[in-house]
Amino acid sequence: MAGRKPEYGSGPLFKAAGIVYGVMIGDALLVLSNVLVVLVPVLVGVIGPVALLGFVLVGPSVVASCYAFNRLLSGEDSGVFHDFVKSYRSNFGQAVVVWLPYLLLLAIIGFNLAVLPGSLDAGLLTAARTGLVGLALMVCTAALNAMLLLSRFTFRTRDIYRLSLYALGAQRRVSLGNAGILFVTAFGLLMTTAWLILFAGGLVAYLFCLNSRPLLAFVEGKFTVPAGPAAAG
Repeated sequence: MAGRKPEYGSGPLFKAAGIVYGVMIGDALLVLSNVLVVLVPVLVGVIGPVALLGFVLVGPSVVASCYAFNRLLSGEDSGVFHDFVKSYRSNFGQAVVVWLPYLLLLAIIGFNLAVLPGSLDAGLLTAARTGLVGLALMVCTAALNAMLLLSRFTFRTRDIYRLSLYALGAQRRVSLGNAGILFVTAFGLLMTTAWLILFAGGLVAYLFCLNSRPLLAFVEGKFTVPAGPAAAG
């Protein structure tokens, strides 16, 4: 009996092309939703430090991209554009609330890095910078955990904070992988140009989601109740 013909769109090349297209769309949406951040160098000269408030919008856009890319990875997407916009609208308020404390911590760390006195001993200065960069990576990784959890689950805000920190130790491999992605990305931008993030942001977000699938599965298995007759009753 003749073998069954593969359905249109089921081949690996077609799927790979769909992922590339989805990542490109996600990248464009990330840039558009963070246009105030992109224009910060211009806006600071016009309206001063107030322009930095644009970074508040980074949280909702990361949550939306995580939602869209996780659905793309699971094959449940209804289009990256549609999924991104849906999550951005529905999660905007909580995403801002969750993101603000992490943003504040990163701002404090960045300020301390900027004001470190050059008169310090070279060894002490290097140690201080290394410690602050390491702390910034840890805060960014915890913030990313929070954004991922918010994109997938309907936990209370305080539980999102707790789980984002708990996951740093409970899912060390995922945390180290995400920290590594952050470090390599930051290093690449420093060695080239910060404008490269406009073209690589979607790919970086996709890699975060790909690396974090075990974390989401862990949280779902340990901290959620399976849907079913028993749970419904």
